[in-house]
Amino acid sequence: MKSNLKLFSFLLSVLIVAGLASCKKNEEGGKGAPTITRVRLLSKLDTTRDVIHNITLDSISVYDQTRLRAYDSTVIAGRLNTQYAILGSNLLTTKSVSFNGMSVYFNPGLTTDNSIIITIPSTVPYGVTQSNKLVIVTQYGQVEYTFAILQPPPSITSFAPLAAGAGDIVTITGAIFNSVTGVRFNDTPAEIVGTPTNTEIKVKVPAGIVQANIFVTTPGGTTRSALTFGFKSLVYDDAFTIGWNAYSGYNSTRDFVNTEHPKRGTVAIKTTFTDAYGAFQNGYNGAILDVKKAGLTAIKFSVYGGDGTDGKSIQIVLNGNYGTTATVVVPLSAGKYTDYTIPLSSLGNPATITEFVIQSYGGNVPSTIYIDDIGFI
Repeated sequence: MKSNLKLFSFLLSVLIVAGLASCKKNEEGGKGAPTITRVRLLSKLDTTRDVIHNITLDSISVYDQTRLRAYDSTVIAGRLNTQYAILGSNLLTTKSVSFNGMSVYFNPGLTTDNSIIITIPSTVPYGVTQSNKLVIVTQYGQVEYTFAILQPPPSITSFAPLAAGAGDIVTITGAIFNSVTGVRFNDTPAEIVGTPTNTEIKVKVPAGIVQANIFVTTPGGTTRSALTFGFKSLVYDDAFTIGWNAYSGYNSTRDFVNTEHPKRGTVAIKTTFTDAYGAFQNGYNGAILDVKKAGLTAIKFSVYGGDGTDGKSIQIVLNGNYGTTATVVVPLSAGKYTDYTIPLSSLGNPATITEFVIQSYGGNVPSTIYIDDIGFI
């Protein structure tokens, strides 16, 4: 019995030593040059189990057959801020991983001899001038693998002016406009003027545009502006539209063709408040302006603050709703235009529009403002 126990102990010791030796060998990894077989998404982002393909089975298309192809996470290009697994061999002793010449972080604790987990950071360069190379350097060699970094979608932060006529220039500001291929107002293409930069594009407003989102397309995709360009119902843009300016104000002077500070075009409305309750009051006597029927949700306008208006405010009133919660107070900025978009829900949710007022609000008088590009969106 003791003899059997001794033999068992001996064999167990041999197995433990062999196992440790085997583990040590596996931890050291292969000593050959590294290879890369493919790069794949670390997690399955597509929730579809299989992809359906129609396959023509002969050259004269007598009949077709539908087959299922299993989802494949292999990719030939990567996106910034996305996690991937690099698969290959002899990777355990990896010293560095780089994309387009920029080294990226990898966690050695997650690295095996056959895989490396990485996240492509936002700082990795991309574009037509790059090498499109993934390079891994290990203790025993180096491997290069063709792998492009995809350009991210563009982003639009603003555009000016908020409204303009056909042929006028609109400046679109944002980021990642690299190699822009097109700009459109809804479905209408716009002519790009000059040479765009990565942060700015100038375009001409297409004919017939009253209200539209702006779309910018680059190799990274297409992005839509959050704000809309133009107006669904225009009040003033160098001149009043039919029906507006039935009456124009009180305790103030108004110059409707003033050329001192136009925001767009050649003129703006110069209004000088002569007392603390002075106002630019614009009445409407045209065909009924039905809010629901016209799809109006907000009023949009631009105001330039004259000298001494910093820290002062104006009050916005629709349809004579003074002294109620259906008014909105906004600040002025001296020496520059400020664009305002005020939801109709904050102005009493009117069913129709009959009047628009910009009133002095607790400011010293006389004080002057310039008003341009008024309309409803």
